[in-house]
Amino acid sequence: MTAPRLLDVAAAAGVSRATASRVLAGTPRNVDPELARRVEDAARELGYRTNHSARALRTGTTGTIGVVVPSLANPYFVQLADAIAQQVRAAGGQLVVSDAANSVEIEAEQIETLLGGRVDGLVVVPVSAAASGPAVRAAAKRAPLVLFDRWASGSGTVAVTLDNAAAMRLLLDHLDTLGRHRIALVAADQASSSGAERLAAFTGARGTGAATVLLPSFTTDAGRTAARRIAAQRNEIDAVVCGADVLAVGLVSTLQRSAVSVPGEIAVTGFDDTEILELLDPPITSIRHPLTAMAERTLTLLQAPSRERAESVERFAPQLVVRASTDADA
Repeated sequence: MTAPRLLDVAAAAGVSRATASRVLAGTPRNVDPELARRVEDAARELGYRTNHSARALRTGTTGTIGVVVPSLANPYFVQLADAIAQQVRAAGGQLVVSDAANSVEIEAEQIETLLGGRVDGLVVVPVSAAASGPAVRAAAKRAPLVLFDRWASGSGTVAVTLDNAAAMRLLLDHLDTLGRHRIALVAADQASSSGAERLAAFTGARGTGAATVLLPSFTTDAGRTAARRIAAQRNEIDAVVCGADVLAVGLVSTLQRSAVSVPGEIAVTGFDDTEILELLDPPITSIRHPLTAMAERTLTLLQAPSRERAESVERFAPQLVVRASTDADA
């Protein structure tokens, strides 16, 4: 069976080929909304798919946005990429996601690969606040680029991030309200801006002498390692703030196997509010990022004049999501 053509869609909708083309290319300026709806309905009924290669030749754009994340092994970055994908699809585009494997060198390679594929813009979650800047800055001179969730020094472009200091205050105030005052931080990856900001906010609030367990990576295995250390100090600690959900998942499961009650003896929080937290026993308190709003802003910035992407940091407000890992009555 022959695939439907643009002419077929135009005929079914009762419009000109030019009108159908403008609607399906996502540029329906000066097209009556009723005609646009008829074109969209006809395309859907006929199973018409836009020929992106032809559009690229015709307009010089591909409709494709590239995203580079530190690691797809971390479910938070999968959730983050999905939030961006929803915004890109709503705008009629498509998304390509690359994994930097937590390496600045691989991150630079992935950025170059995406640029070679003629993406219309790039979204990068930088691996390192100090070392990711040069590759990002060079790329931002070739295509619109916005940093997401993290910033990098010398990047030459805007970063859309969470207010990590405010998020840490929410967690600590919540635990203090519950009478938990012997709080430890379990964190990793201080090379990233988010990791460094969370540690700085914790030590700023609790003092440099507060208990901290710094780990080499954000993984459930690292969380298990931390749990064994925490269990050995169970009489000195009554709450743990984890710098990422993956750490909290490993920590809670291992504390329970060590006969440490959560939240009875030790309350535990995560940070990112990935979907798996609701499925655990107990479900884990965490910080929710406004990913939809952050993704919307990111797409707006990608489409804005370059002067609006001058190096800066835009911070979004966090939300505390209380569950039974800190409050048994939640």
